Amino acid sequence: MKTKFSLLQRYLLISLMALFLTSVWSYSAFQDIEQENRRIVEEAIPISNAASELFRLLLDQELSVRGYTYNQDTQSLEQYEATKQSLEETIRIIRELDERHPIMQELIQDEALPLIQKMEAFHASQIELIEAGDVIAANARRYSGIDYINQFRDVDAALREDIDNIIQQATLRSETASNSAKWVIFIVVGIALLLLMTFMHTFRLERSKQALIHRSLHDALTGIWNRRAFDEKLERMWDEATDTGDVLALLLLDIDAFKTYNDTYGHLAGDACLERVANAIDKAVGEDGMTARYGGEEFAVLLRPRHARQPKEIAERIRQAVLKLNIAHEMYTPLRKVSVSIGVAEHAPTPSGDKTDLIEAADQALYQAKQSGRNRVSVGQATNVG
Repeated sequence: MKTKFSLLQRYLLISLMALFLTSVWSYSAFQDIEQENRRIVEEAIPISNAASELFRLLLDQELSVRGYTYNQDTQSLEQYEATKQSLEETIRIIRELDERHPIMQELIQDEALPLIQKMEAFHASQIELIEAGDVIAANARRYSGIDYINQFRDVDAALREDIDNIIQQATLRSETASNSAKWVIFIVVGIALLLLMTFMHTFRLERSKQALIHRSLHDALTGIWNRRAFDEKLERMWDEATDTGDVLALLLLDIDAFKTYNDTYGHLAGDACLERVANAIDKAVGEDGMTARYGGEEFAVLLRPRHARQPKEIAERIRQAVLKLNIAHEMYTPLRKVSVSIGVAEHAPTPSGDKTDLIEAADQALYQAKQSGRNRVSVGQATNVG
């Protein structure tokens, strides 16, 4: 006997089939979105952060070797070796991540690595001259390394372009998956339960997207802005100041004897110390500028143009704020508590200038503060400031 279905039963069966099929489609589409978001977190953001570190590490190497050439101090040599290890690890990370979408391989292999090798050979030759006692010859070419830095600027620009391509590809894939999800929502709009589930899932994805943006621009440990956000902000402010004639001020801060602190109290205590110091710096700066973690135990404060207070005054306020935390550091004598050294620099950008001039001036001022006994503010030579 042939079974017959009523019209209501047919409608119900069609609705159930549509619900099942669109549910599977919906699940697949949202899985695609989550997968692309994960790729942004696990691949695009890490490789962009690693690639953007290359230029800074090379500049740090150059400054360390230059300092060692001038002073023949072990601290500069140790800083060079540490930076060299960081550079090698960064290149390893880039190679590993780029295997999944080989956009940078040719640029890294053919341009970046040969230039890095030349720079390392130059630095090694400088160190050999110093160790051989030929200080005069080493000092005669102390600034020659800047030629390699200038050559790497073009490579750095190309790397940043590749970074944009990686992010754009990831974003495009995410948008494609999102468009599929929109079709799912359109098809099941008449089914109240599925529509509600879709809305809830979409809301969760939006929160995930906002979290991704926040994670890409903030330091995971301290919660303040990260190096990438700082570089982007400095780029914008530099361009604006070039047009307006404003003066930019930069503060570079370093926690004094932080390696000793970690060795004494452990890395968990060191992380807690970084969090407290970062919070104190951020509160001390307030609306006067932007506070970012520059790397390791180093922080940067970029002051907005026409700031109400003088940069040195803000720097002194930061120094006092960190001291008031009263974080014990028994191995750091004679102070026996955590302090910071601060380098201050000002610069009026010009079309022919470069923002690294401001960074280098602040870094040199920080180095002077360290050499002068730590726990102090050192003001660098102001450049192009009328």
